[in-house]
Amino acid sequence: MNRLISVMVILLLVTAACGEKKQEKEDAKQTFRIPDSLLSPLDGYKLTRDDYHPVTGGIMESKEIVLHYPASEVARYVAVEAFGAARDAYRLIKEDIGPPSDGRVVLIGAADMEEYRFLTRKEWWYYGVVKADTIYFEPLDVMLKRTILNVGIAQKMAQMALDKRSHGRIPIWMKEGLASRIAGEWPIIRTQRAEFKDGTYDLTPPPERLVRILEEADDRPLTRIAFYCAYVMVDRVVGRFGMDSIMKFIDLLAEGKGYDEASGEAFGMSYPDLIDAVRLDG
Repeated sequence: MNRLISVMVILLLVTAACGEKKQEKEDAKQTFRIPDSLLSPLDGYKLTRDDYHPVTGGIMESKEIVLHYPASEVARYVAVEAFGAARDAYRLIKEDIGPPSDGRVVLIGAADMEEYRFLTRKEWWYYGVVKADTIYFEPLDVMLKRTILNVGIAQKMAQMALDKRSHGRIPIWMKEGLASRIAGEWPIIRTQRAEFKDGTYDLTPPPERLVRILEEADDRPLTRIAFYCAYVMVDRVVGRFGMDSIMKFIDLLAEGKGYDEASGEAFGMSYPDLIDAVRLDG
């Protein structure tokens, strides 16, 4: 009888301990739960769908944008911020360039850097990749911590719009530089380029090499230098000829005209002369 009583006491203690641990987990969940007040911007997003699953993650949709994000309370909060940034970027880019897509723009925030590398073959410093009507981003919370969430979403969405308007024929230096200019990325680009002023790298690569670096985008210092050069080149084109001339050049390319013919009509000079007029030469 004493042994039976002892066993029952032990069982009661184990049960109580399990109950306490379960309660601790529940308390922890409540502790880290994102307050509803931080999710309030959703009320103005005019979402057509807003689903969240604690295992598979969530999806937010409007008539123009679809955002996929991983599972966690933090990811849910960051997704709200990201959707707002995407909505603002869409409106700006539609006005400046045209709609980024004939359908909805799909944004995918990776669960972690391993998944991002698998999807894009890119590292942390290259924050997003455009593929047709879909943009793959590194984890959105990483972009938020790097303070590039808004700018990064706008820059990639602008690239998508430029590809659409030009039928994929816009020169890559012009696409990168113009998208960064529209997104307001100059302070970031200027700061990043300053990191490589020690004489180790060529800060003014020739046009052919510049294009190759931008296409490959697999070397952080060279790629960031190329981003800087592309931005300055576009800024010089805008300063000399105006944004309307750039849009005309893009539209002529979309019609099937070659670089030289389109440049002659839009800028009054051949494409090689345009490059020589705006390139960085040290």
